Amino acid sequence: MKVDTYPWSKILPRWFFGAAEMGLSVFLVLRFHMYIGLFFAAYWVLSMFALLPLIRCTKCYYYGKRCNTAWGVWAGLAFTQGEQKYFQAGYALSFILWPLRFIPIGLGVLGLRNGLAFVPDGLFGIYLAIILLHRLYYRSANCPVCVQQENCPVYNPHVLAEKASSSESTG
Repeated sequence: MKVDTYPWSKILPRWFFGAAEMGLSVFLVLRFHMYIGLFFAAYWVLSMFALLPLIRCTKCYYYGKRCNTAWGVWAGLAFTQGEQKYFQAGYALSFILWPLRFIPIGLGVLGLRNGLAFVPDGLFGIYLAIILLHRLYYRSANCPVCVQQENCPVYNPHVLAEKASSSESTG
């Protein structure tokens, strides 16, 4: 059964995992270099409050509603609604969010490889575990009841290729 509005019991764990990931990633980058870390923290805020809602949430079924992160409500208050038929197109722009994971993972690997002091013992492993647990949580608890399930590359990683091949066949 699909949900029209997500209950807080499904949203709050996403917020916990997201805040933990954000906090640990910023800490790892701050430990590497303070100014880069401050820029990175600002990029997190810009990404969560502007970029993500603009590229995904404005075109989602849950625009103006409580989705599994409640960003649909924020998008409805802050941005003009886009057309749902372009929902998948927002995922093509997701590359602008990749630095949020690539930078701390790259620094963590660099720290492990070189024994650098800016990656405290075990913290990088905890960061990776948080990312994994977060993904496992939303894939098992939120994706199966989402209205966007069939159009979402998070639930169906082949959806973008399927949409591209179907538009080539019809065009």
